[in-house]
Parts: sequence; structure tokens; C-alpha cells
Amino acid sequence: MKSYDDIKEMSPNLLVSWFMMASYAYYRLGDASKIMSDQTFDFLVQRLKENYDLSDHPHKVHITDDHLNAGTGYDIVYPTIVSHAVQDYIRGVE
Repeated sequence: MKSYDDIKEMSPNLLVSWFMMASYAYYRLGDASKIMSDQTFDFLVQRLKENYDLSDHPHKVHITDDHLNAGTGYDIVYPTIVSHAVQDYIRGVE
């Protein structure tokens, strides 16, 4: 599970990746507890808002200001690679 300290050290591109993964786990799988806590996700959103312009991650286009201001990715159309990354990560922590 990702921690506050993990998020603190992430590059802008990793922030995008983990926003997508945590959002997918929460909204598509119904449980993000193996990815990160709600408080850690809130910190990730804060850091992503501050560093959004520094990212050149290809999935950045899926994350709008509305997502970041609301702290949610409930309506994102997730690329298939995100679902696979989440499943691989969860298998690795179980």
C-alpha cells in the first residue's frame, strides 16, 4: 500500500499513474484499500494539482481540473493498461 511518504517522493508522472490506479480501484473495483488510504489519496490529489503542468504522462489527458478539484476520478474512461496495473499491484501485495 502506498504511503504519505511514497506520495511525497513521486514524480509528476508517477502521481498521474497512481491517481489513475487508485481511482480505478475505488470506482471500478469498489475498494482501494490495498492501493492507498483515503487520506493518502487526498495528499496525492494535492500534489498532482501542484505538479500537473510538469507531467507529460500520456494518461494525463484523462484527468481534468474538475477531477482534481473534486478529488475524484469516478467518470474517467480508464485505459486498459490501468486495470492491468491495478490487478498486478494488488496481486503483489496479497
